[in-house]
Amino acid sequence: MSGVQNLSGLAQDLSGQLTNSFQNLSVATKSAEMQIEQADISLANTLDTLRSTGASAGGATALAQAALQSKKGVAASIEQQEVQNEKMKAQGEANLQAMRMQEQQRIQGIQMSEGARVQQAQAAGKQFVFNAQEEREMQQLDRVSAQLAGSEARQMQAQSDRTGALMGTIGGLAQIGSAYMSNVPNSSPTRTG
Repeated sequence: MSGVQNLSGLAQDLSGQLTNSFQNLSVATKSAEMQIEQADISLANTLDTLRSTGASAGGATALAQAALQSKKGVAASIEQQEVQNEKMKAQGEANLQAMRMQEQQRIQGIQMSEGARVQQAQAAGKQFVFNAQEEREMQQLDRVSAQLAGSEARQMQAQSDRTGALMGTIGGLAQIGSAYMSNVPNSSPTRTG
């Protein structure tokens, strides 16, 4: 029907604008570097102290192992950050996919709703046209029926008028005949005797 437009094209799919905010997380290495530097400085100071006091080589070995453990702790901290970042990245990707799906469902819902609205409007328009046509036809039938009834009534009235005129004529002739008969002298001979 004219005037009914499908507006679903106005709905925009915004899913392309969605991003994973955890996609490019970095690992905080500055803190780890500072811890390593501090451990190295502390070890160097301890080594200087051991040298100046004349400590044995066993102390230096223990010190080197402590340094190794300290650096392993820093590496483990970086690895934990990397694992946590990967988890967050995966969770962000899952959230992103869910949001994209929601956006697609929103667009699909708009399109379906708008399509249904257009169909309803078209059906209502067709129903209106049908009802208007039916009403015109009924009015025309009523008018023809009224004309026919009027024609039949006029015909019956004319028949009645003709019958009345005929009866009036007959009644008038009867009165004329009766008046004539009453005014005519009796012409039959009278007998005397």
